[in-house]
Amino acid sequence: MKGYEKPMVMVADGLSEGVYAASGAGETSSDCWTVSGRSVQDWNGSHNVFEISARHSTAVEHISGETTVSIVFNNNITDAYSEFPCSFSGNTATVTRTLLADAYKSGDNVTYKVWAKAADEATTKGLAISSIGITCKHETNVQGKYD
Repeated sequence: MKGYEKPMVMVADGLSEGVYAASGAGETSSDCWTVSGRSVQDWNGSHNVFEISARHSTAVEHISGETTVSIVFNNNITDAYSEFPCSFSGNTATVTRTLLADAYKSGDNVTYKVWAKAADEATTKGLAISSIGITCKHETNVQGKYD
């Protein structure tokens, strides 16, 4: 296999048949959320404060039972926390947010903070996000709908 190619989904209105992948089971995916992050305060006395913004697609309908954001920084971190469960290792912080919401299809936005600290003040002030990714645990909604 030379490289992954994301499958294309096509909607054919008026057809009564469909294919349902993993119906009723949770599935981790990143096809529904987009995520970004930026430093909003490079030094609060101990940490660099980052704002994480995620937006759900208006084209996908399902319940997002949980999202996990993985933030890779340009340096190793010695501490990271958020208002949601957060873990860290090396240069990566991972935030898991359990969502208690109905089916998404409205372009819902989520914004929260992550505090990250490096070995010293200068390195902490210089922390930047190298890459950021998001996964979503899809759940079937009460009507059995899952895009």
